[in-house]
Amino acid sequence: ESHVALYRVLNGERLQLVHKTKVDDGPVLSLAHFQGRLLVGIGKTLRLYEMGKRQLLRKCELRGLPTMIKTLQTAGDRAFCGDMMQSVQIVRYDATANRLVLVANDPTPRPITSQELLDWNTVAVGDKFGNICVLRLPRGAEAAAAVDLTGQRALWDSSHDVPKLEVLCHYHIGEVVTSMTRASLVAGGAESLVYVTVTGRIGALVPFTSRDDVDFYTQLEGSLRTEVERPTGRDPQSYRSYYAPVKHVVDGDLCTAFAGLEYAKQTKVAEKV
Repeated sequence: ESHVALYRVLNGERLQLVHKTKVDDGPVLSLAHFQGRLLVGIGKTLRLYEMGKRQLLRKCELRGLPTMIKTLQTAGDRAFCGDMMQSVQIVRYDATANRLVLVANDPTPRPITSQELLDWNTVAVGDKFGNICVLRLPRGAEAAAAVDLTGQRALWDSSHDVPKLEVLCHYHIGEVVTSMTRASLVAGGAESLVYVTVTGRIGALVPFTSRDDVDFYTQLEGSLRTEVERPTGRDPQSYRSYYAPVKHVVDGDLCTAFAGLEYAKQTKVAEKV
């Protein structure tokens, strides 16, 4: 059995235990603040609690999620649930009916280890195979999705045709991504997606601000694939596409290798670009 413990911070110095709530439906792997309440991922169940005097009060829940809810983030009336085996599920809270509704999910199985919201419709996830993927909710999907897995609605309203998330970017890091966050690398600069891997490596995915930059670095990357020495003999593109084809991401590690080339090779690459 698991418990959800609620603490109060006293004078910013110590914690005081308020109460503990027993949970029998599975391990609690994720918690998130949600509209003044507590959203808890309990095994396959997503449950919404409200604070009570002696324990947390159950308000509503959504059962039947794939395996276990590993990560959980909220934005407005939406909850982005990272499943331990089946990627991301987007859930919306219907306040009028007091229920949680599945809005969309990712058809590709991904064992999620970390996630970070990029905007209202977009989430970046990392999996245990060393991939980073950016997923987006298609336009108009929320209006077409009112899928209820609780069995409380009519059978013809509970269609299994759930809208699917679109893959915007995909990139193979090569190490398990344990955490990621949005941050500005320079004061006043644009935000980047900063990630940390299981070996302590820190990296960042930086968005391009113009189409010219995209074209230039794409051509530079393509030219360097044949000019840079490869100690292992593996093609850089095939490595970055180890589990799925690399999409909309330029290999920055490969581009930085330009500075280490011989002058003749640098001139050759520059003429191509």
